[in-house]
Amino acid sequence: MTDLLDTVDLDLNQVRVIVQAMVRVAHADGAHERELVLIREFYEACRNDVRGLADFQDIQRAPFDAVIARESITTEALQQTLLASCYLVAYADGEVSDGELTAIDEIAGELGIGADTLAKSRERIKDLLVMQLARGASVESLQKLTAGL
Repeated sequence: MTDLLDTVDLDLNQVRVIVQAMVRVAHADGAHERELVLIREFYEACRNDVRGLADFQDIQRAPFDAVIARESITTEALQQTLLASCYLVAYADGEVSDGELTAIDEIAGELGIGADTLAKSRERIKDLLVMQLARGASVESLQKLTAGL
């Protein structure tokens, strides 16, 4: 069985692009504290593995650059990683807004990511979140939760 979120090795530019995409999604509806914490935790975890990463504040302020993103996010696995990261940010505050979905759709469009890959990524994240909640939830509460996804 394939993991819902496969491990992908990221280089310096890929980390920057993913973080900048995550920040764009977070700011699409006004960044929530949980979203920013998630982005920072992702970035700090990557800093342990990738040398040369700038301070988080510098990366956070830099706008998402679609040209650099297309040059860096070159495989389906990297596309899935970027999209999964963006969807996790969108779900981090408990509610995915239209602005966040629009931002993710725009990022995908700018990178030439097809609708199938986009839908697959969102389903993977939904499945992951439901599985995490299912560990201690009743069937009734899971039905209510998944109806809102």
